[in-house]
Amino acid sequence: MNSSKTVEAQISLPRELYHAIAQQAQANGQSFSQEIIKLLTRSLAEVPDDLEREFIAWETASDRDGLAMETLLASEDN
Repeated sequence: MNSSKTVEAQISLPRELYHAIAQQAQANGQSFSQEIIKLLTRSLAEVPDDLEREFIAWETASDRDGLAMETLLASEDN
């Protein structure tokens, strides 16, 4: 891993999760950090579809709220 492209980070994990990741890393012949990176990368690759759907839903709700507010303000002007 190229250290010029990395950022030092510290996290706290539940003991059971730490041990499970450490065992998985050992079984895969990787360091704990490499295993964390692999797991996070895989996890992030799966998230975009969910995030995209969530963003679209949020944007749609925001549009509906905006239209409802415009309608309310227009009715108060009359």
